[in-house]
Amino acid sequence: MTPTLNEVETSVPIQNGQSVSLKPGKPWPSAYRGSEYSLVSDDDYTNAVLKWEQRDLAIYTEPPEGLQRALALLGKSGGYGSFRVTADNEILTKIKADDYKHVDEAPTDSGWIPVYVGRLSGPIDFDEVDSDPGKPRRHSIRVWTGFPFNHGERWSVSQDGTLFWKWRDYRFESAFEHPELVSEYQKYRGTAGRFYITENGHIWVNIPKHDIASGKESTLGRAIKKWKKTAEGNDDTATLRLVNRRLVATSRGDDPSTGHFPIHIGKLREFDGGKIPRPVVDEPSYFQAVCEYEQVWE
Repeated sequence: MTPTLNEVETSVPIQNGQSVSLKPGKPWPSAYRGSEYSLVSDDDYTNAVLKWEQRDLAIYTEPPEGLQRALALLGKSGGYGSFRVTADNEILTKIKADDYKHVDEAPTDSGWIPVYVGRLSGPIDFDEVDSDPGKPRRHSIRVWTGFPFNHGERWSVSQDGTLFWKWRDYRFESAFEHPELVSEYQKYRGTAGRFYITENGHIWVNIPKHDIASGKESTLGRAIKKWKKTAEGNDDTATLRLVNRRLVATSRGDDPSTGHFPIHIGKLREFDGGKIPRPVVDEPSYFQAVCEYEQVWE
């Protein structure tokens, strides 16, 4: 199934328990977040291609149908450039203020304006990496075999169990309560930390060996052993390399044995009635900060 851009409205929670209905092409009134991709030209491809990358590693695939045209009409030169996909499949991008026709409706009139493009229909298919792998059984875990970088909204759980989205010094809580999701996270992490929610509803978390919740050590060990045996048996070099890259990136002194394993704990539909976390931006200065650059590093 070819993924497609559907230019439909979306509802976005804002302050004071309210929400706004947003048409494609309008300024995005919430946190700029989600899986990071870009539409690029490449000598090995005739047409525009979608790229996922992490430092020196790049993986390509066909872009969602209609996306390049939509980006071009919004003001991105040739329809090329970076974009995000939220946990609710909303496609977001940034348009230079000078090229954006709705800049008068944005919270700032300079820099790069976050814009809602539309909604993604169907998973983006990468031949080398499965971005929509099978989920673990209920109340079980697997090693996360999708992209372990730049993939999914990054959420955090505080010491008191509050779910929030954070960037720089900005911290925004979800518009909704998510007790089951937080509880599932706390089963495997002994302290506060982060987890990720992808556009396909998968939830994965980094688990360091020194911070495994009490009683879950053997569960994690079995999951790692099973993953390694399966990946090596299938000669799945892409997954083996990506997981190792994550271990090195989260390690002390580039030693993968001290790194954090990316662990798949389930899908959103299993928790809190499938309610998707939605950050409520309650600090106007955030929009000034997020518009400074096209790329936003987390």
